[in-house]
Amino acid sequence: MSLVGKPVMHLWGGAVRYGFVQSEEMKDKWKHCTVSWVNDEVYTKNMKDLTNLRSGEDHTRHIYRVDELLFINIDKQLQDLREVKKKIKS
Repeated sequence: MSLVGKPVMHLWGGAVRYGFVQSEEMKDKWKHCTVSWVNDEVYTKNMKDLTNLRSGEDHTRHIYRVDELLFINIDKQLQDLREVKKKIKS
């Protein structure tokens, strides 16, 4: 089963990142994915700062082992968040 196009999230340094799988490949018995992230300014800015601090060495992640990603059901996540919002307002 292909994971391309599947929605994912990733927790990084306290930030929740959302995106979708762009490509996949097998390496050493593990599936690895590249992800197209959305609204990822916090991560991007932090990686630029880290690059500047470490003499130009880029630490940006481009490939993720499949077990590092959380595959999500967008509709379920939205429903759960709406429920949280309702309870906060009450």
